[in-house]
Amino acid sequence: MRNLFDHHFTLKPGTKVYVPTEHGRDTGSEIKKRVEGQWQPPRNYFHLRKGGHVAAARLHHDQSWVASMDLKRFFEQINRSRVQRSLVRIGIPHDEAYEMACNSVVDKEPPDRAFSIPFGFVQSPLLASVALAHSALGTALDKIRRSGLRVSVYVDDITVSGDEEASLEDAMNVLHAAAATSNFEFNCDKTHGPAPEVTSFNIRFGSGRMEIVEDRMAEFEVAIRSGSEWAIGGVLGYVGAVNDGQADKLSEIVKLK
Repeated sequence: MRNLFDHHFTLKPGTKVYVPTEHGRDTGSEIKKRVEGQWQPPRNYFHLRKGGHVAAARLHHDQSWVASMDLKRFFEQINRSRVQRSLVRIGIPHDEAYEMACNSVVDKEPPDRAFSIPFGFVQSPLLASVALAHSALGTALDKIRRSGLRVSVYVDDITVSGDEEASLEDAMNVLHAAAATSNFEFNCDKTHGPAPEVTSFNIRFGSGRMEIVEDRMAEFEVAIRSGSEWAIGGVLGYVGAVNDGQADKLSEIVKLK
């Protein structure tokens, strides 16, 4: 027994979160540190850099055409052998890569022994990124970025933007083909554009616009009215990072409390 996780819970249908044990967290932290010492992630993998999804959306907000695509069951497609191969490619010896891979996956439908990266492990986002970067899809993403289009990756969310609709349509076709070659699949229900604006991360952006969607703003207003000073500060800071005008409106509510 590797004793990697204590229990798991269902976050949403089809998505389980695995809560690591103390041993699992320590092991994951060691693996993460080892990989970070061997591999520099692409700068457009925004889940691995400061600013996160807000910075990813901001990259595209002033572009005329935007397209958003979501990888279906992304972590489930990254199995133990794919993790090991990816680690070997960044210079980690085979035996060590195998051991790291074994300590980074779980059998999500026991006793099927179909091991893949779980949500909840410290090292999961980084290892998933290494696997993606070394896949045909990762290569296509880099090639499209180098062609002049803007490309962001946030875990399983991929956004492409540019000045011409036709260029984005061509890029989307290339990405669909590359995903199939990589044994990845895009979620048709979460593919949007090319369009002047798209919505992702509860943020609407494109064509010079960037704002939080109304439903999410309504939730923030409730939090502002009933939250602690610490919670209010967090909400205002986040909203202000997206849209100053929306943050100002929430600030007015705080003044009236």
